[in-house]
Amino acid sequence: MFRFNLFSFLFQRRRRVTQLAGVALFLSGVMQAQAVQRIEFSPDAAGAYPEGIAWSPRAGAFLVSSLRGGQLGLVYPDGRYRRFSTGKGLITTSGMLVDTERNRVLVCNEDVGVSLSSAPGTHNRVAQVLEFNLDTGALQQTYDLSSLSRGPTLANDLALDPQGNIYVTDSFQPQIYKIDRATRQVSILVRAARLMPADAPAAAQGTQPYLNGIVYHPDGYLIAADYTRGLLWKVTLDNTPAISEIRLPQRLKGPDGLRLKTANELVIVQSFPGEKGSMSGDVTLLSSHDGWASARIAAVATPPGLDGATGAALRDGEVWVVNSRYPRLFSNVAQAESTRTFSIVRVALEPPAADAR
Repeated sequence: MFRFNLFSFLFQRRRRVTQLAGVALFLSGVMQAQAVQRIEFSPDAAGAYPEGIAWSPRAGAFLVSSLRGGQLGLVYPDGRYRRFSTGKGLITTSGMLVDTERNRVLVCNEDVGVSLSSAPGTHNRVAQVLEFNLDTGALQQTYDLSSLSRGPTLANDLALDPQGNIYVTDSFQPQIYKIDRATRQVSILVRAARLMPADAPAAAQGTQPYLNGIVYHPDGYLIAADYTRGLLWKVTLDNTPAISEIRLPQRLKGPDGLRLKTANELVIVQSFPGEKGSMSGDVTLLSSHDGWASARIAAVATPPGLDGATGAALRDGEVWVVNSRYPRLFSNVAQAESTRTFSIVRVALEPPAADAR
């Protein structure tokens, strides 16, 4: 009896030690994952210079677009890059979203003259939204917006409402498009002269867009950014959409990607000229308590090494920003392939304790 109890005691003790070791290993893994601040990855040329970013819980990876080759890629937390989808129709891809409910990935496609597939006949004349299967990466639908207007056009970013309708900004035209989920029809939701200044340059430039990032607000309206003028627009979705400028304490500096963190908090990725001709940037958190009639700056973060930051994704409530390094591409296309490594950076955007509500 004594020997049996001793054996049982030793067995139970060993099992507890093993369990504790397992718990310690798990907690160590969690702490290491939480400590990751920067994910570096190296895509092939067709996936270089990522612009748009979205998190796919199903894949456990970030989806990124590409200014250089249009290819869509998956970036895993350990830095592995895998091609998600590619094809001859992809030129330059920018803003993107994962629509898990409808099992699709949505991305804007355009030609601003810096792609491996750029051509005189498509330069500043492509404005598309492409729909891919979330599981397979297969192209399911192409929505062509370019026929809706004359002159240069650039489908830059997009937003999604609960019904699956898509809203798209045009950086070279003073308008926002709508793609109806039920009918698959494309139309101009709103076009207004105030969305682009009268003195806008006649020659469209990829580095000088006007309407850029866009989000859908759960109260039933859109918020869109004007990159060049540092403004935010609120656009209702009534039969006759109304446009109003969101009052800010100061103009923004190159607002690019937008992500709604909560109904009252908006993440803005900004890129703007820095010292000696370089590009600088930051990530700004705006808050509003009047239905986005106005907003204030709640927090600003400037992670080290921001290099042409363009878009943000939310992963389990955390903000991750992609460094596209696009200034290098636009300044010297001939040397584009010399830049091979890109990064996704976690950003801490916590309002001061005194401002927490």
